[in-house]
Amino acid sequence: MNTRVSIALIASALFAGVASAQSTQAVEWKVSEGGNGHWYGAVVMSEGVSWTSARVHAEAMGGHLATMASGSENNFCFSLIPPSHPVWAGTAVACETRCGGGPWLGAYQDRTAPDYSEPLGGWRWIDGTPWLFTAWYAPVTDNYNGYPEDYLHYWRPSLSGAWNDNENASDRSRGFIVEWQADCNSDGIVDYGQIRSGQLSDDNTNGIPDICETSITGVIPPSVPAQGGSAISINGRNFPAQPTVLVGGVPATNVVRVSETRLTATTPAVLPGMASVSVNGFTLADGIYIRPECGSDLDQDGEVSASDIAIVLLDFGPCYATATSSQPADSTRFLLKEEPVTGAAAPR
Repeated sequence: MNTRVSIALIASALFAGVASAQSTQAVEWKVSEGGNGHWYGAVVMSEGVSWTSARVHAEAMGGHLATMASGSENNFCFSLIPPSHPVWAGTAVACETRCGGGPWLGAYQDRTAPDYSEPLGGWRWIDGTPWLFTAWYAPVTDNYNGYPEDYLHYWRPSLSGAWNDNENASDRSRGFIVEWQADCNSDGIVDYGQIRSGQLSDDNTNGIPDICETSITGVIPPSVPAQGGSAISINGRNFPAQPTVLVGGVPATNVVRVSETRLTATTPAVLPGMASVSVNGFTLADGIYIRPECGSDLDQDGEVSASDIAIVLLDFGPCYATATSSQPADSTRFLLKEEPVTGAAAPR
């Protein structure tokens, strides 16, 4: 509960391709009610989910598997999944005797830890929360029938938040508890709730407040030669201290962070056409136009001719090139203009 994580809206749409996933409405554990201001929600995976898969899903939603720093937090999370909740994979009576157990929580048993021992040694919360509070259901905390049970979940709906260790298998649980706690702008309020209320905008709906996200607004100049070596300036916001810049998927060189809103770099050699520009994962798809080298054999017929000039003129913009011909008149210089052209270029 100390790691800052990216934030995303809780929505089953984030589970495209994952069978029968559904999430319940997230709830804030309000500070005014003795809570920590974090948000929690239960996600149901009706066909089952392993602990490791649950962890991946929770982080894809912008949160993490819930961790428990106190009995109060454990009670609050458990209150989100009454006996009738589908995360119990059946009726309360059936689950008391037959289901694999309740939703996964964010703890695992580290077998390499110096305090490791069975059954209760070496347990860790995934976000570094100190392992102080526990709520083990003692009669079943073991490696049942010799199976390695190194992952934490709620055990039965009637046991008031009691925990059990279990193996990392998809038939052991039908869901997990997600916790959202990110506060990217350090205003003391969890981003998830501010996005939900509209207090923080999230125009690209990726769950990260726009004010906290690296973005690119433009590249100057808007076009450069394909051979690389051109100086460009990238404008945007929230550029990181050590930015990585890609042009058309190829790393740029001499990258300098001038300010939080401006970078400079030298372009690499890339193929002609529209190229994306990326800064640490944020991509402007139509970032910069790449012009071909003058004299390029674009139609790849073995010679630079009027047809190559036409391709440059029609598709890539202004450039000087020399056309060669099999006719006696050696070569002729062409000037490719910026104005729209509907036919092949003519000698001048």
